[in-house]
Amino acid sequence: MSNKSYEVKYSTMSDEMQRDALQCVLTTEYLYKEYNDIAKYIAKEFDRKHQPDWFCIVGNFGCYHPSKYNNPDICDGNKYILLFKT
Repeated sequence: MSNKSYEVKYSTMSDEMQRDALQCVLTTEYLYKEYNDIAKYIAKEFDRKHQPDWFCIVGNFGCYHPSKYNNPDICDGNKYILLFKT
């Protein structure tokens, strides 16, 4: 079991979609180590569950985006995850 604590920093998604995003992030803790693999898994899961055209960026970065998009910023203190639909 992962002892990391993830936090949604910003999101305009429904609570259900936020829970899906966090579940995807937790699942990747056991499956992948590379940021590219984590991002690919999360985007594909959201394509499958919530219609296509999701993009995911994973890394240590800062970003700003307008609030009209469904973008959750999720972080564990070291790694940030930006998930968005086009």
